[in-house]
Amino acid sequence: MSKAAKKRVRGQVDTNDAVRLGDQLKVEKQRQKFKGAATINEKRRLLDEMAFYPPHDKRKETPQYHKVHVDLTVTKDLPCLVCGVKHSTLDDPKQNLYGSKQMETHHHVVEWALANAIDVAKFNKTLRPNLAHRHGDNPLYARDMSEEEVKAWVDHSADNLWVLCDVHHRAKFFGIHEITFPIWGPMDLLKPDFEQYARQQMQEAAAEKKAGKGKKPKSGKGKKPKSKKSRRKKT
Repeated sequence: MSKAAKKRVRGQVDTNDAVRLGDQLKVEKQRQKFKGAATINEKRRLLDEMAFYPPHDKRKETPQYHKVHVDLTVTKDLPCLVCGVKHSTLDDPKQNLYGSKQMETHHHVVEWALANAIDVAKFNKTLRPNLAHRHGDNPLYARDMSEEEVKAWVDHSADNLWVLCDVHHRAKFFGIHEITFPIWGPMDLLKPDFEQYARQQMQEAAAEKKAGKGKKPKSGKGKKPKSKKSRRKKT
């Protein structure tokens, strides 16, 4: 009989076994936590959206927008609001957990393509006072803004731009342009283990969807794969 066994026979505790047992219990609890649907519920929804945009020129990056974009993403090196990756950390896998390729800026209050549909009087009545409250040092918000000023604000004001990585801006299942805001909004507040689980599930679903697009009907069946049309229009 080994010395360790003799110790257990005498009623003494093997501290190493106790540590190993504790580690095993932690792993088992984590496994059980994500095991069943009773713990984490997955809900899949198909968004049926009708979006209307006024006539507008083809989107071109203005010099003013480019200047603000570079200032936010490169000079200030601001992080993505969701995952925290920066322009300076895109090449670091430990900090770029979603494999983002670039930093982008999102028009989060008023979308650029809607600029020609914005009522200036309504903007000055409802949005401008809130902007003045949040940015009291900006004299532009201390008075009514003209139509040209409103359009310029929509195009390149830092107060209308959020810094996001390309994944959390446009990617399937992740981007603010791809999922509803109640799901996208708190993504930066999720617990690490929950975020890791959700990220893995969404990445697998996106890969499956991408692989499915390339499938061809089996020979002899004579059927073409059904195509899905989205009513969502992007600009």
